[in-house]
Amino acid sequence: MNGRRRVRCRNCSSLERTRLLWMYFLDIPLPPEAKILHVAPEKGIHDAVSAMGSVGQYTCVDIDPLRYPFANCQKIDLCELDDWPSETFDVIMHCHVLEHVPCTVAYTLYHLHRMLKPSGRHLCVIPFSPGRYDESFEDLGAEERVRRFGQFDHVRKFGSRDIGSHLGKLLRLPKVFDATQRFSEEQLREANIPEAHWRGFHISTVLNLARNDMLLLQA
Repeated sequence: MNGRRRVRCRNCSSLERTRLLWMYFLDIPLPPEAKILHVAPEKGIHDAVSAMGSVGQYTCVDIDPLRYPFANCQKIDLCELDDWPSETFDVIMHCHVLEHVPCTVAYTLYHLHRMLKPSGRHLCVIPFSPGRYDESFEDLGAEERVRRFGQFDHVRKFGSRDIGSHLGKLLRLPKVFDATQRFSEEQLREANIPEAHWRGFHISTVLNLARNDMLLLQA
C-alpha cells in the first residue's frame, strides 16, 4: 500500500490504521444495545461489528453509499449535518475522512460531537503529515492537490508541526499519542502495527475523544 510492504491483511484487507482503530474500538465499554455511526465503513470493521450481539444499531454512512455494496449504507454529507439528531450515538468512528470534507472542519467536528450521547466516544484516524496545516476548496486540479495535500481528492493537509493551531483550537487533544499506553507491545505486534505507528502524530494516529472534548460545544 503506497510503498508500505506487508501492511494489508489478506483476509479482511485492513491496513495498519484500520487495525489500530479496531483495537481502540474494542477497548471502549459499550452499553447494552449500543448505537454506532460509522462513516466510510471499512469492510473488515463492518463485518466484525455486524457480528457483535451487543450492538443495537449500526449505521453506516458515506457521501457515496454505492461505494460500500457490502453494507446497508446511507448517504451523509458531512457539510450538511444540521438535521441529524443530537445525543444519539454511543460511538462515532471514521478513518481518513476529514481530509476529504470540502467545508470548514470546525462545522463537521462540532456536529459529530453534538450527535454523541453524553458518555459517547468519537474515534477517528486523521492523517497527520510533516509540515503545517494547509487547506483549499478551490478547483486546483489533481496534480496540485497531490502536491499540496498528498492525494488528488484531498482538500486539506493536517500538519504535524502546528497541530495546536488547527485541530488543537477545536478539540482537547492528547499532548502525545502513544498506543503502548493502552496496549502491550505484544498486542501491537500481533496486529501487525509497525513500531513507527505506535507513537506520535502520523497517518495511523487514533484520537479517542469524549463528547465534551469538542471545545466549541462547551461555549
